[in-house]
This record gives sequence, structure tokens and C-alpha cells, in this order.
Amino acid sequence: MKYTILLSVCVGILSPQIVVAADGEIPKFDIAAACRTSGSVQTPAKCMQDEQAAHDLLVKQWPQFKQSDASRCVQITTSRAASANYTELLTCLQGAAIQRTDPFGPTPKLTK
Repeated sequence: MKYTILLSVCVGILSPQIVVAADGEIPKFDIAAACRTSGSVQTPAKCMQDEQAAHDLLVKQWPQFKQSDASRCVQITTSRAASANYTELLTCLQGAAIQRTDPFGPTPKLTK
């Protein structure tokens, strides 16, 4: 019973962010909270600067990402115990785009 309630609460909290991504918009993350809870060795000011830079890059690149990748990456980014952040979201999306790209180019066609 406890797990059902916990799962329901998590879904209730995370669903709005996932729906935002499904609507084609960049989710809104609280970067101040993310920087406070990151446990990183960098200063909070540097963390905020990095998060703002990642957000700005996401704004520019968002239309280039596949909607399925965006939804999956938002879900992954928001499912962690720490606060969601734009750096992780951008990294996930860039990784998904690289996986679809064959570094060796298209397979050559053989003629008979």
C-alpha cells in the first residue's frame, strides 16, 4: 500500500513535466534548487551559470530533437532523486541524437 501511494505521488509530481515535453515545450526546472542539491564541487553561482547556458542551448536546439527522445529524456531527468536540471536533459538529448547517427555513414548499396 505504501508503495502504491508513493508511486502515485511520484507520477503526480512528474507527469506535468512530462506532459510539457509532449506538448513540444522545454520543461521548466528550478535551477536554483538543482544547484543547491547537486552536491557538485563547483560554486552555486557557477552551477547557475552552467544551467542557464544549457537552457539557452536547449531553446535553440529543441526543435531539432525527436519528440520521442525529448519525452524519454525529460522522464529520465525528472525521475532522479535530485532536482532535475537542464545540463542532464541536454546531455541525454545529445546522446540520443548521436546514437541515431552512424559515424561510418550509410551502408553502401551493392549492385548485382
